[in-house]
Amino acid sequence: MTALDQYRRLEGPGLWAASGADQRREVVVSFGEATLVISDSRSMIVLSHWSLPAVVRLNPGKRPALYSPEGDGGEVLELDDDWLIDALKVVQAALSPPRSLFARLRKPVLGALSLAVVLAAALIVPPALVTHTASVVPMAKRVELADRLRHDLVLSGARVCQSPYGDPAIASLQRRLFQSPVQIVVMRGLPVDQPRVQHVMGRLFLLDARLLDEAESPEALAGAVLLAAQRNADDDPLHPLLRHAGVVATFRLLTSADLPASATSGYAQALLRAPLAVPDAASVLERFERAELSTRPLVDNPFMLDPALEQIAPALRAGDPMAGEPPQTALLNDGQWVSLLNICDG
Repeated sequence: MTALDQYRRLEGPGLWAASGADQRREVVVSFGEATLVISDSRSMIVLSHWSLPAVVRLNPGKRPALYSPEGDGGEVLELDDDWLIDALKVVQAALSPPRSLFARLRKPVLGALSLAVVLAAALIVPPALVTHTASVVPMAKRVELADRLRHDLVLSGARVCQSPYGDPAIASLQRRLFQSPVQIVVMRGLPVDQPRVQHVMGRLFLLDARLLDEAESPEALAGAVLLAAQRNADDDPLHPLLRHAGVVATFRLLTSADLPASATSGYAQALLRAPLAVPDAASVLERFERAELSTRPLVDNPFMLDPALEQIAPALRAGDPMAGEPPQTALLNDGQWVSLLNICDG
């Protein structure tokens, strides 16, 4: 295995500018066929290829490390990642004449880089970085990020609906459906054509106010909330946010527990416009059973409250966990239901 083969899957964050006068942008740096590949951190569009033997460090011994092709000072790449900086040294040495390679490679460096490759495989390759970062982000941070996304929607023109009688009705619905605390927020003016219940992350659910006009009963509305909850039980909602934020911001969240506001800009709107995954019908039925809620009000509602019902409504109707059970007590009494329906008027 050559040194280049060893680092072919190594990727990491950097800052790049097309010229010294341009503002540097976040990029992903990786190794290609004898080239250094520089790609946009969000779109992954390749911005530049540098010949590895021609890459010159502009500030030896200083950090962050600055590089340019041929040392001409045109394009500039800034690296502050030890693994990438050391790997670049090794790969460049391997592409130099054998005698130079022998002079440069030392056992301590080789040992450190071997460890770096193992760690890079777990953390630096973007999918692994996203998965690992999401696994260590605590609930408190997720709640903070969810609140930030809700605030972004308010700044874009959406409105949180509240009223003296509607708020207690929402609170009653939350307690009835979930064992752990959640927050269901009704919003009007969300930037999406088809209304939905969106589990943002943490404990926050956004309920499009238009669903209040389309739900025939509190049980039907509650069913749409449970369906949204199961959708995100199958797919961690932090993953798409980190992919949107980019490698540099994700790495910062992992190392400093901070995600800059610029990294989440525009994500809330994109989330609401993204196609909704279809959750596993069997898992949805288990969730309805735990909540002691029939699936029939949801699947028989005159208006479809979730697009996934196009595919899983027959299974939910056939597998209704409350079929044959005595009539259930209403989730909300008539006064609570009317208060909830009018929550945007308060």
